[in-house]
Amino acid sequence: MSVFNSTKPLNIVAVSGGLNHPSKTEALVQAIIDELGEATPIQVHFIKFSEIAPLLGGAIYRKQLPQRVQDDLAAVEAADALIVGTPVYRASFTGLFKHFFDFVEQTALVDVPVLLAASGGSDRHALVLEHQLRPLFSFFQAQTLPIGVYATDRDFTLEYTIYSEALRDRITLAVARALPILEWAPAKGQRAEVVKSKTQQANQNLGINKQIEQDEVLPSAAVPSLDAAESRLHQNKVKPQVA
Repeated sequence: MSVFNSTKPLNIVAVSGGLNHPSKTEALVQAIIDELGEATPIQVHFIKFSEIAPLLGGAIYRKQLPQRVQDDLAAVEAADALIVGTPVYRASFTGLFKHFFDFVEQTALVDVPVLLAASGGSDRHALVLEHQLRPLFSFFQAQTLPIGVYATDRDFTLEYTIYSEALRDRITLAVARALPILEWAPAKGQRAEVVKSKTQQANQNLGINKQIEQDEVLPSAAVPSLDAAESRLHQNKVKPQVA
């Protein structure tokens, strides 16, 4: 029996690191949103760096950020799943993109599905998905989805719409591979309440130069506790007797 409740939309937070508007990255992320929305009910909070980038610079502590950015961070932490896209500069994401995620509470995204996307000037930067984005979200112990989407300048028209059928096929494949994971979503609609205290604490205390201590494996807001899972795995294990 499927645990997916088709009457309740997935809470999707999309992030575009594109600094310009219009932007190829924004167009790419929007195309992924549209494809996902065709397949399953979603509600979307779209964070556009073309709008918030000027609000990010200079903040060292999260409480120094404008309320709009704090609300965006809270939305990221409460999402059922993320769609994250970035342009590629000097073989990586932008500094402001990283600066934004430096303010995300470090335990809030455990097991959250993340669909990765990027746009660059040529195919030479395609591995940014694997070498830059996937490690970033692995730090959060998020669940990066198996297929990411990379686009180049030649995939778009001069009006920043997608021109390439191959890119559209890649988006369809990425969403198709993501759906079984997204539709399982046992915490759908519940994560916002679970992580609320994390967000409140981060708003007060989180700073990018503050040392963070955390367990190697973090508890998940999306699946049963690790202790419960381990007890099921080892319930028949016979403990050695001490002579």
